[in-house]
Amino acid sequence: MAAEIISEVRDGVGWVTMSNPARRNALSTAMLTSLTTVVREYDTAVPVRSIVLRGAGDTFTAGADISEFAAHHDSTGARETWEQALTGLFESLSGLTTPLIAMIQGPCFGAGMALALSADIRIAAEGSTFGIPAARLGIGYPYELAQTLVHVIGPAHASDMLFTARSYAGSEALAAGLINRLVPAAALEADVLRTASAIAANAPLAVRAAKASIKAAAHPPLAARAQQLIAATTGSHDEFEGQRAFMERRPPSFEGR
Repeated sequence: MAAEIISEVRDGVGWVTMSNPARRNALSTAMLTSLTTVVREYDTAVPVRSIVLRGAGDTFTAGADISEFAAHHDSTGARETWEQALTGLFESLSGLTTPLIAMIQGPCFGAGMALALSADIRIAAEGSTFGIPAARLGIGYPYELAQTLVHVIGPAHASDMLFTARSYAGSEALAAGLINRLVPAAALEADVLRTASAIAANAPLAVRAAKASIKAAAHPPLAARAQQLIAATTGSHDEFEGQRAFMERRPPSFEGR
């Protein structure tokens, strides 16, 4: 089967699947470019109120598809092209206003870890493993990604993970704060769907304002944008709908305006 990104929208949830079964869903340059296109599209699509990123089968992603580099005589040039595509993806993810959930099963390494850390919520199946093998490969882990790792799990756990390049079991990842929840593999999709559906049922303007505020907590220069989004909820259609629904004891019907 070809390496590809599979996407679909169901009930307000955009499902994005990384599929490269022959290489444990390792990410090729084409997959990174396609993934960037899909998340950008879903971030502006009115029906999409949350996005779920997952891997096909029983693997999230093993990271970079290094076979792509070996297939080129100029492996340095191929790697630079891949890294440019990865940078473009992370730029898109950092500007994402729609909540992103990482649905993790199996190995989550290298670039896969960086993708997971870009998500707002990470839910993993029991048996999942996490790691950043950069030091074992002689690679300097990018500064921006190290910043994100420290923000999520703190300097002590980040030091352990980066210095030793060892794998974390799911229970250890949960204790470190790397993931939000660890659930049985058979219950993973249902748990993720409940979370995504709960987000999709809420007022989109309010959810986006909340996401902006959370990001601003780590990056204070973003506070002005968060304040703008909070102000945009005042007097909105959804604010009045939420209040009416509460008074009438019925589920609200939000429109994102």
